[in-house]
Amino acid sequence: MSDDRTADELEARLSEEDKQFLDQLADGLVRWRLTSVALFFLEWWKPMNFVTSSQMVFLRPVISTVWSDPQRWDRVTRLLEERGAMELLLRRLEARA
Repeated sequence: MSDDRTADELEARLSEEDKQFLDQLADGLVRWRLTSVALFFLEWWKPMNFVTSSQMVFLRPVISTVWSDPQRWDRVTRLLEERGAMELLLRRLEARA
């Protein structure tokens, strides 16, 4: 199944809250001027989105000590477990670039 089709199907299934969260994530990356880095990273890791989310689960204890809102980390992890989530974030970033 193509990335575009998978992403389109995921977009249809996501709640409005999850869509807004992806928008906020993209807006934050743009605001911090990390668009190019984020695009490179997401394109590079897109085929391994589940591995990426698994690494995020592994890093959770460390993140919870330094990040004031680790629940946001958990939400990103949960979203990235879904095939097509990186493509959705890429689309949002490219629209803002």
